[in-house]
Amino acid sequence: MRLLSSSALWWLFLAAPIIFFYLLKLRRTRRVVSTTLLWRRAFEEMEANAPFRKLRRNLLLLLQLLALALLVMALARPAVRTNALVTGNTIIVIDSSASMSAVDEDGGRSSRLDKAKAIARRMVDGLDSNARAAIIEASSRAVVRSPLSSDGAAHSRAIADINETDAEGDLADALLLAEQVARSEGEASIAVISDGSGPDPSSWDSRGTTAQFVRVGQRADNAGIVALNSRRLPDGRQELFAAIANFSDRGRTIGAELRIDGKLVDARAVTVAPVSSAAPGESSRAILTFDSLPSQGGLAELKLDVEDDLASDNAAYAYVPDARRIRVGVSANSPFLLQALAVNPSIDGRRLAPDSDLSSFDVIVTEGSAAPTLFEGRGSLLAIDPPDEAGLWRTIAKQSAAGRGQLLTIERAHPVNAYLSYGDLHIESAASRDTAAWLKPILSDQDGGLIWAGDDGHRRAVMIGFDLAKSDITLKVEFPILIASAAAWLASRDAASEDRAVRAGHTVNLRSSESKLAVTSPAGEKIETPLTGGEAVFTETNRVGLYRVANSQPFAVSLLSESESDTSPRDAIATRSGVLKAQGETFKSEWEIWRWIAAAALAVLAFEWWSYQKRLTA
Repeated sequence: MRLLSSSALWWLFLAAPIIFFYLLKLRRTRRVVSTTLLWRRAFEEMEANAPFRKLRRNLLLLLQLLALALLVMALARPAVRTNALVTGNTIIVIDSSASMSAVDEDGGRSSRLDKAKAIARRMVDGLDSNARAAIIEASSRAVVRSPLSSDGAAHSRAIADINETDAEGDLADALLLAEQVARSEGEASIAVISDGSGPDPSSWDSRGTTAQFVRVGQRADNAGIVALNSRRLPDGRQELFAAIANFSDRGRTIGAELRIDGKLVDARAVTVAPVSSAAPGESSRAILTFDSLPSQGGLAELKLDVEDDLASDNAAYAYVPDARRIRVGVSANSPFLLQALAVNPSIDGRRLAPDSDLSSFDVIVTEGSAAPTLFEGRGSLLAIDPPDEAGLWRTIAKQSAAGRGQLLTIERAHPVNAYLSYGDLHIESAASRDTAAWLKPILSDQDGGLIWAGDDGHRRAVMIGFDLAKSDITLKVEFPILIASAAAWLASRDAASEDRAVRAGHTVNLRSSESKLAVTSPAGEKIETPLTGGEAVFTETNRVGLYRVANSQPFAVSLLSESESDTSPRDAIATRSGVLKAQGETFKSEWEIWRWIAAAALAVLAFEWWSYQKRLTA
């Protein structure tokens, strides 16, 4: 037994004044009587008239001292060790990060998350009827699955609804959230069910709340991809770099297949030494380099042929940019525009002929009046002072007031505006235009938009809404940068194209002219995603694999986390205030018994009052 508030024992000194009053003798008034035969009892009591008397055995004194001892013990909050999983109000945090999908429980028949959910259900079932609990899921973000209540059925449903994820976990956010919930209850403890993988919750201070760490996981038998990146070589070709780590105590020979846009590019076998051969605290790893890649690039998938405890790190994705020059078809006469295209080594600009195959170009550039066929199809388009085109843009005012280009507003986040300031820009005149909803102004002045850009999910478009000859933009050093940035973004050669390969738990920006998009997850589940202004932020990226988007390019999600691929169960997690040591699934918890002791003290006091009343009546 442990006293949680041992300082309350000082109240035991109240026994001294109680005993003192029992030692005092009564002072009585003297009376003369004819005989003491009728006053024998009073005569016996007169022997105590001295200031103090010898302490005799007294039931009332014993009862009062016992009641005092029990009350002081209740104030000291004694707690006894029990075999229960948890007692009292409890906030249960269940780790559902990628490593919890490792299949090493029950002889390899169930995952760590299955075991954690079974433990959580036993915790809920073992709580007292008046105890309250809450369920929090900890993965890439913390989610309250069931609020603080005594509804055991709701907690059981919440536990069942927790599914495996392939995202890197962060226990710190979940513990901070659990602490806030615990403080709202006043007296509540936190039970964390996890294998301890991922970064330590070093930002969380565990001193303010009673916390316990229940460890799951039996072994570390896993190998996986922990890094996958592409880079451009000096000669213009692309190279893919991969790192495969082995966290088990046995060496492995692993088959690796590389596919780009579904086509097999390379296949090889790699031998990875056991973790015992690595430096302390590190994994054994092998490095793969793929330099014979298709020049057109695409979405690369590296897949391992290996049997281990964790499947989510056996496949990873990376976006390989197109190494070819951007093919630009030009229908324009501005010498400044033609010169800006000609001096850029990454652009292969060619004039359009009446019989040109538009599908052979990555970008179409038009200036002024253009043939209607140039605006048709799904090719990316850079239109400079174009005529009205149904569904794209129309003129709402023939010419705005002279002197446009003042008080500029620049959309800095857009890739076309990278490295541009549009400083001291003067525009003689520009038409005011109304555009499609998916075309957003990226450069505006006090009278409206000047340059628009957008992506409707089928193609990208940039529209410069003024005549180059009626502005001084072509005389600035920024003009070639504007054309180069626009061409790169239109040809999907910008950094935003890397959104096609993201980490699990990260968001993906989707664009379309539709009101909503249907995204099919790797498991085949269709997720309807509404769009606002032609854009949406997709957050359901908790599973590794290929996500297919209706009428658009797919994107892929990878784990690429060494801390999650290392499935070694940890014996403790470090917090800001110390270390939480792991306990087994049937760990001993502390159960406060002060309520029962206080009830016993009240019962003793009631018996003492009854005894006193009985003596008076006697």
